[in-house]
Amino acid sequence: MVETADQILTKTYEKIGLDLAKLILGVVTFFYGTGYLIQAITLRNYGIQRFEALKLQYIEVGVTFTVLTLLLTVLPVGCYMAHFRIRKKSKLPHYKIGAVGYLANTCNLFLLVVCFSLFITQQEWSAVIVNIKRWGIQLRVSELCSLYVTVSVFVLIFLPLIERVVVARCKRVRLVYWLFVEPIRYSAVILGILFDLGILAEFSWIKLLILRGLMFWASAVCLIGTIYVVVYYMRKLGDRRTLHVLAVLGTTGAFVLLYMCINAYVYAVVRHIPMNRGGKLPVTQSYLVTNDTTMKSLPLKSRQESGCSIWGPVYIIEESQDYLHVAKVDDGEWLKTWIQTFSIRKDTVDYIQNERITVGGPRGSSP
Repeated sequence: MVETADQILTKTYEKIGLDLAKLILGVVTFFYGTGYLIQAITLRNYGIQRFEALKLQYIEVGVTFTVLTLLLTVLPVGCYMAHFRIRKKSKLPHYKIGAVGYLANTCNLFLLVVCFSLFITQQEWSAVIVNIKRWGIQLRVSELCSLYVTVSVFVLIFLPLIERVVVARCKRVRLVYWLFVEPIRYSAVILGILFDLGILAEFSWIKLLILRGLMFWASAVCLIGTIYVVVYYMRKLGDRRTLHVLAVLGTTGAFVLLYMCINAYVYAVVRHIPMNRGGKLPVTQSYLVTNDTTMKSLPLKSRQESGCSIWGPVYIIEESQDYLHVAKVDDGEWLKTWIQTFSIRKDTVDYIQNERITVGGPRGSSP
C-alpha cells in the first residue's frame, strides 16, 4: 500500500516529536542527577545526612552547574572559531587584530552577564566602586555595568556593519581603521578590563572564588576535552568492535571526570551562589518561634516576646521532611570552611519568621 503525502508528513512529525521528547527527557535527567549529587555532597560537608531524594530544586542546581561548565569551556572555543572564521571570510582589513578584539569583548561580556546573574546580589549591585570626592563623582556597580554592556553590545552588533561601510566607500581604509575603527573596538575591551579590576578590588570574595574556581575550570576542561576526543575518534574509526571499546572507555572516563568536576564545583563555587539560583548562599535569615525547652541547649541567640521564645537569627541551610538544618548568622568563616550546623525537629517549632537579607549576609561579613 502506497502511503499518501499526509501520512508520510504525519509519521515525520511523530518521529521528530518522539526524538525531541527523548532529548528533553535525557537533558532533564542529567540536570536532576547532577543536581542531586551536588546537593548530596554539599549537605554532607555540612554534616547533614538526611535529605530528600525527590526535589525539583535539584534541576535548578544541575542547570546552574551545566551553564557554568559550558561557559568556562565551550564558550571561549566557540567564540574563537566564530570570530576568526567570520573575519577571514569577510576579507576585512586587520584580520587578526579585529578577531582578537571581538573575541576578548565577547568572552568578557558573556562571563560578566552570566556571573552577575548567578553570583551578584543587591549588596554588590548597589555598591559604589568609583568615588572621586574632589569632583563629587560616585559611580555604582549598576551604572558602570550598564555603561560597559552598552558599549560592548554596540561594538559587537553595529561596528561590523560600520566596517563594511568603511571598506565599501572609503579610499584610505587603513587610516580610517587606525583612527576610528580600532579605537572603538578596543575601547570596549579596555573598559571591560577596568571594570573587572574594579570589581576584583572592591569585593574580596570574588578573588577567593576565582582562586578556588581554577580547580573547577581545570576539571571542566578535562571533561569536555575527553568527550570531544572520544567522539572525534569514534567518527574516524569505522571498526564496530573498536567503536564499542571506545564508547565504553570514553563513557567511563567521562563519568569519572564528571564526578571530579562536581566535587571541584562543590568545593569552589556552590557556597558563593545564592540559594534562589541553585547555590547555598542564604538570601534570607530566619527566626524560630517555639516554647519547646529542648531549644535551650543550642548555642543560639534568643529573646522572649509575648510569652514565646524567639531563636535567631539563623540561616536555614536545608529543610527536610522532619528537620530544619540551620547555621548561626554571626559565623564569619562562611566562605572559608564548612560551618557548624544544627538540626532541629520541625515539630518543636511553632512558626518561622523570615527576613530578606539586605546587607550582604555571610558573604558580606566575610573578610
